[in-house]
Amino acid sequence: MCMTAIFEEKLGKRREGWCVYLSKSRDFTYLSDKQIKVKLGQGEKVNGLMVNENDEVIMDEGFTTSLLSKSGLNTFVPLKDNEDSNFGGKSYALVKVMKSKGCNRYELVSNRCGLEIVDEDRLKAMLSLISVGGVRMDDKGKLVVHGGVDVETATEGVEGAS
Repeated sequence: MCMTAIFEEKLGKRREGWCVYLSKSRDFTYLSDKQIKVKLGQGEKVNGLMVNENDEVIMDEGFTTSLLSKSGLNTFVPLKDNEDSNFGGKSYALVKVMKSKGCNRYELVSNRCGLEIVDEDRLKAMLSLISVGGVRMDDKGKLVVHGGVDVETATEGVEGAS
């Protein structure tokens, strides 16, 4: 099962855990650092998070640079300070690519636990403004999807597909 970290949950300065999106069940849940370590130790993927050499759960900058931390009711701040880390307290992560003949669709989740499906042009427009976890644009303007993101090929209308 593919999981994607959405934001860090804090109580004051102390980390309580992580809000995580579960791709298979299309649900959001909260996991503690200990649960994240167990899942990563079992070989499961948790996009956006990794364990460093000091055995601490940290943001995986290979997947995202825009994870936010939530402290209080709806106060989101960047985990790492950089200019494209968020857009008005909102961040996005790519969780699924649906490839089809004509146009690809991209499923994004936000730190507000919202699910959005966008086309390639809209995703490129978003990437020109902010960082989106799990995807980046190369020098030629092509989308480069992170290896941990689910990629699904449409079988609708294909002979022999059931």
